[in-house]
Amino acid sequence: MVRVSSEVEYRFVVPGQGVSFRSPRAKLYKAAVVRAARPGLPAQPRAEPVEIRLDYFHVTPRRFDMDNIAKCVIDALNGIAYIDDQLARLQSARAHDISKRVTINGGPVDLIKPLRRYRDYLFVRIRVIA
Repeated sequence: MVRVSSEVEYRFVVPGQGVSFRSPRAKLYKAAVVRAARPGLPAQPRAEPVEIRLDYFHVTPRRFDMDNIAKCVIDALNGIAYIDDQLARLQSARAHDISKRVTINGGPVDLIKPLRRYRDYLFVRIRVIA
C-alpha cells in the first residue's frame, strides 16, 4: 500500500504475458492476478469506490485489446480488492511495447522497476476514491 496525498493506493505486479478474458487461459490468469494482489491488499475487500490503472509492459507481441485484459483483471479482483466490481468507477489500461522506445509521463517510478526481472508484466494500481 502507498499513500498518494490523502488517498490509499495498492500496487502490485503480475509477471508474464497478459491474458484476455476470452482466452481459454483466462481462469489461470485470474488466479495469477489474485496471487499477486493478495499480499498487498487488506484482509477484507474495500467497500468504497476505486480507480483501477493497468500498465502492461511487453516485448512479446500482443494478440488482444487492452480492454479484454482489463476485464480479466477487474473480474479477478472482484471480492478480493473490492466487494463488487461496480465500485470500479474509473479504469484505464495502457500497453507499452518495450521493444521500442517508451515514454511515460506522470506515472510513478515503480512502474518500470519490474523491468529488471520480467520481459512482460502487468503493473496494477488500485486507488481508493475519497
